[in-house]
Amino acid sequence: MAKLSVIVPVFNTAGTLERCVQSILSQQVDGLELILVDDGSTDASPALCDKLSGADDRVRVIHRPNGGLSAARNSGIDAATGTWIAFADSDDELAPDTLAANLKLATDDVDLVEFPVSVHYGAPNCCQLDFEPLTVSGDQVFSHWIKSGGYNHCYAWNKIYRSTLFEGIRFPEGENFEDAAICPSVIRKCRAVTYSDRGRYLYYSSDGSITLQYRFANQEPLFRHNLELLQLITEKGFDDESLGRLWNVTLNLLIDLARCKDADKKYIAQKAEVLASLKPLSAKRYAGSLKQRFKVALGPAAACKLLSISKYK
Repeated sequence: MAKLSVIVPVFNTAGTLERCVQSILSQQVDGLELILVDDGSTDASPALCDKLSGADDRVRVIHRPNGGLSAARNSGIDAATGTWIAFADSDDELAPDTLAANLKLATDDVDLVEFPVSVHYGAPNCCQLDFEPLTVSGDQVFSHWIKSGGYNHCYAWNKIYRSTLFEGIRFPEGENFEDAAICPSVIRKCRAVTYSDRGRYLYYSSDGSITLQYRFANQEPLFRHNLELLQLITEKGFDDESLGRLWNVTLNLLIDLARCKDADKKYIAQKAEVLASLKPLSAKRYAGSLKQRFKVALGPAAACKLLSISKYK
């Protein structure tokens, strides 16, 4: 049995795949298995996956019909033999020693380790997600995740997961922002989570990224997942600050949906009513900027109507 299974979905990324794979194989992790899931690629990726597997017995390849990112990750989870699981996208990299350094923090009581990210690595708008070293356990795991805004970085790939966390959990297939869909459920299963300042995931931006394509169908799942999370923590009676911050995030996501050229106006109106009904007293207090305070004062329906005059390209 492998100690760590790293799952890499591959779809038409022959130009970056080898760079990604080498960054993983060079991690000096004992008991590493790298699972390349070729998701019906039509370029040179399938042959390159086989070549990489033939050159290193730590590399396994799954060739499957195209089903999307979630389906590919799920195939990797089903095939993984490691005690621990990590993910990487085939156009990204891991900084040297990232996996080895963070596996040292994956102790018997810890179920998840989250480590730093360089978002839009190599681009002028590159930004860093960093953590102060901290382990949170027991009943505090989920509440800390909410209070610290963990829902803002539900990335699948800057984490090392105990494989048992995926018992009964899979990425929703055929949907964008699939990591935001399962992250709250994963966090709630954890006995302890360690936030690490070791290593770094290097996330490259691309013109084809879903996060840059403002179309209603692309962006709706992210709003929906945040709204469901807001409803959950409202039911659980979280503190005003946590409710106010997440409510503001969810409002902005609804406005983003309204600004899509192909926005479903009926859906926007319905969800604006739901969001208005969940508005905490603290929403304005934790709105932040003057512009955000203005959005809160308008309310979801009016804010969506007024601010959607300017559409995304």
